[in-house]
Amino acid sequence: MEITGLEWIFITTCVVFSITLILTKSKILAGKREFVEQRFQASKVANQKPGFVHSVWHAIFTCPMCSGFWIALIICWIYPKYGLFRDVMIIFGLNWIFHCVENFLFSNSENLENKVEENSQKEEKI
Repeated sequence: MEITGLEWIFITTCVVFSITLILTKSKILAGKREFVEQRFQASKVANQKPGFVHSVWHAIFTCPMCSGFWIALIICWIYPKYGLFRDVMIIFGLNWIFHCVENFLFSNSENLENKVEENSQKEEKI
């Protein structure tokens, strides 16, 4: 059974999204992100401008757009379907849409939690 084009796009986008989400937002790599952030800030203080290596690692571990592009590039280079440029643009674009939706849902849930807490505190005062 061969994977069709749309199946390949969906599977690859989900893989890129999950890897990007793990790198940039998961709790399991929070310590690594904190270390990278500290080294990035320290290099800014010492040199007034962070070095290339510090900038790249900081972008990979903190920016979903940056890490999503590079992960899409690597995966599409290993498993091409329509040509590298098309593959990367399709997968990267869909990955970015997934991250925008995820960020929207996460922020709305935080706002809803805050409203529920405010309402429960008001009820306790009454």
